[in-house]
This record gives sequence, C-alpha cells and structure tokens, in this order.
Amino acid sequence: MPFVLRRVPLVAAERSVAAGGVPITLRPLQPVAWARLVPWGVGEPAADGAFPAVIDTGNNGTVLIPESIFHAVTGLNPGALIGHHTTPVNGVPLRCYRFNLDLLRLRRGEPVDGTAARVQTDRGVGIIPTALESLFPRMPVIGVRCLAVNRLSFSLNGEKRTFSLWRPPAGGGALTPAPPASAPPAASPARLSPSASTRSPRGTGPATLGRGTRRPPSPPS
Repeated sequence: MPFVLRRVPLVAAERSVAAGGVPITLRPLQPVAWARLVPWGVGEPAADGAFPAVIDTGNNGTVLIPESIFHAVTGLNPGALIGHHTTPVNGVPLRCYRFNLDLLRLRRGEPVDGTAARVQTDRGVGIIPTALESLFPRMPVIGVRCLAVNRLSFSLNGEKRTFSLWRPPAGGGALTPAPPASAPPAASPARLSPSASTRSPRGTGPATLGRGTRRPPSPPS
C-alpha cells in the first residue's frame, strides 16, 4: 500500500515546538503532520519554513494557517500577495493564497529530511488574519477537502495511538491486488446447528454440509 505517512505516533503529551521562532503547543492525542508551503507557479514567492499541522477531519476546508505562523515560516506579508479565492469559514470570509503543501517525512513524529508527498490545496491556503486568530484554530490544520482532492485516506489506530495517510497508485485501481479471475472467492465458515448439517435445501439437489461443500456420492452397489 503506498503510504504517505505510516504509523505516525499521536502526540503523547503536551509539548511546545517552534515554527519560524513562533512557539506552538501540541496537545495530547493530536494527529500532527509537518508541512512546508510550496508556491503554485515558478517565480512566485518561496516559503521554506516547516510547521506542524493537525489533520482535522472535523474541518471541511483545505488548509488553514494563522497569519502569525504564515509570516514566521515564510517571511511574507499576505497583503503583498495576490489572493486566489475567498471562502467562508465559520461565517468569516477568508482569503486563500496560491500555495500547495509538501508533507515532510517523519520519524517518531518528528520531521526529517525529505518530502513524503506533495498535496494540492485546490482553492489555495486560507490565511487567518492576526486580528481574527482568536476565533479560529490556534495552529495550522489540514481539512477533509485537502484529503479528498488528493485521494488520501486517513486512519487512526486508537489501540496503538498512531495514524496513517495513504493513497492508491497513480491512475487509480484497487489498493490491493484482485484475485485471479479463475480463483473462486474464499468461502466464509458456515455456522450450522447439528441438525442443520445434514438438512436438505428446499427443492431438488443434494444435501449440503456447509457453504460450497457437497455430500460425497454414495458408492455404487
């Protein structure tokens, strides 16, 4: 299975990390990825700083990032950028800007060198103005729309307290190989009562011992 992020530990305990010098508090049990903004076009302003982002399945948007963190990791002022789209979030229209995301490789939940995958943001990255940051998530979030646009699947293992992201191969197709056409599907075990094990089905035909199992023929006399 083509994993983007595999078995990444959920945040174990509250701790603080820095993104561009801005302290960000990670809360226990959050599924946190690390990302970097990538401009859509050649020659557009670059953004090299990495930052943590919560994968938020309760958010139907793409990517949201507070302006204070955006400025810290990019050195850019949103007012000097060309907005691509305006989208309402919690009833507030937010400007989206022309960036995609590089999801970074992680080891034990910490970013390491290398990119795990580049994901599209569809409408761009929504930047939360500094004056409105108290009304929105305090740290960047990756929403369901971003997962859907990139055909990403998200799973959380509560027992092991890990999460994973994966997607099917380019061009689509099943995530796991299909059985050969000549191979019959595996029969699931039948649950029969003792009296039912030799009961004939309605109509004509031999009795069955279980699903797909016929009673052997009687030997010739």
